[in-house]
Amino acid sequence: MSIERRDSSLHPSLSLIRILLVLVVVISWAPINAVRAQEVTAVEDAPLAIPELAIAQNEAAVDFPDGITFSLDAASADPIANVELLYHAQGRETLSVELPAFAAGSTELDIEEPVDLRAGQLPPGIDVQYHWRITENDGDIVETPEQTLSWADDRYDWTSLEGPKVTVYTYAGNSAFQQAILDSAEQTITQLSEAYGATVDQRVRLWAYAAREDYASSLPPGFVQWSAGFNRPDLHVINLVLPPDNIDEVKNLVPHEVSHQVLYEATMNPFGKPPAWLDEGLAVYQQESSRERLHAQALQLAADGQIPSLQSLNGEFGFHGSDATIGYAFSLTVAMYILDIWGNEGMSHLIDAFAEGVTYEEGVQNGLGITFDELDQRWQEDLLADAQQAGATGTIWFGDDDGASPWATIGDGLALASGTVILGLVVLVALFAGLFSVVRSRRRHDDDESIEGVHWGEWPEGLELPSALRES
Repeated sequence: MSIERRDSSLHPSLSLIRILLVLVVVISWAPINAVRAQEVTAVEDAPLAIPELAIAQNEAAVDFPDGITFSLDAASADPIANVELLYHAQGRETLSVELPAFAAGSTELDIEEPVDLRAGQLPPGIDVQYHWRITENDGDIVETPEQTLSWADDRYDWTSLEGPKVTVYTYAGNSAFQQAILDSAEQTITQLSEAYGATVDQRVRLWAYAAREDYASSLPPGFVQWSAGFNRPDLHVINLVLPPDNIDEVKNLVPHEVSHQVLYEATMNPFGKPPAWLDEGLAVYQQESSRERLHAQALQLAADGQIPSLQSLNGEFGFHGSDATIGYAFSLTVAMYILDIWGNEGMSHLIDAFAEGVTYEEGVQNGLGITFDELDQRWQEDLLADAQQAGATGTIWFGDDDGASPWATIGDGLALASGTVILGLVVLVALFAGLFSVVRSRRRHDDDESIEGVHWGEWPEGLELPSALRES
């Protein structure tokens, strides 16, 4: 009985202890439960796993030059609300979108979507990347893995030759001809890199067409048919007409177009591009042939008082071949003048200035230390002096056109005039040219000397140092 009473008397205490223990456990577990509640909420708020798409076929077929047909045969677990085909040139972030027809609400897709590329939005010779985006009725989105195909002129059996920076594709000519193309391209990149610190970071593809009609048939309607090639430096692709074993055309076209590629990368910015006189001037200057002919044309036009303003050479040179040729010729003389006065280092500073996305006026001021108008005036004066000297002495600047005098056409014209008067004029011009060449602070052109040997020297006296040099 006493034991029972003790048990009875202890029972309330034990109950109290148990209650206290329960409270302790509840309190201690409350933060953990709160964390767990947050975790559960986070999981519930997270997006659901994207369901898989059963793909039976996902292909693309090239029909050059018309376009590409994309095919998709797939099935989804849920009804489909929207289908998009997205594609772009490799290396470009901008996507093109096609909206193919399909049965909305179905769970199966059997799509063939032809994309017309005859407008020229994607030039031949590049890789195209594409994928499909499928939106289901419940809002879930399924995207197929990105795939790559070659958008190239598959009418010919191309063979490739790869160098450190360039891959050359040909379908005609022997291996030595293909090697000559590759060597010219690689050497141009090396020379520009050493002279101006400009190079290419992504592999360049160069496609050589054996005949102009082959090349022309690859172009979209309305493209400039007289051209011997084109490049898309933003896509690192160059297409040229290079007849088999025509080394002169290789020396003419390959360095020219590769120069465009290098300058594009050296000055690439979201705000603008360098003026055409700089881009084309350097490209022509880099050629190994045809420079003398273009330079002679500029000299003859200058002698006739037909020197354009530098501002007129900022933009495109015109649709017709003759207009473009004149633009090339005068741009060459601008590049020659800048290299003669400021040298390779000055040209490098000018290129760096335009890489900042500045205006043409700011680029010249920051790169060369003079205003745009001052450059225009001094270049025109220099060109006129060269024209006078060439007319008097028949000076050859480059000698890359079989040594023919660039002033032959003017000499022929002079022979038709009165001998006595013309002879007197020639003598006076010759004396003036000789005296002027002594007085001038510099003279790059000797009869047996090439401008290619010009390098950086002292900054021209009286010209303010550009900001790039003052800070260095």
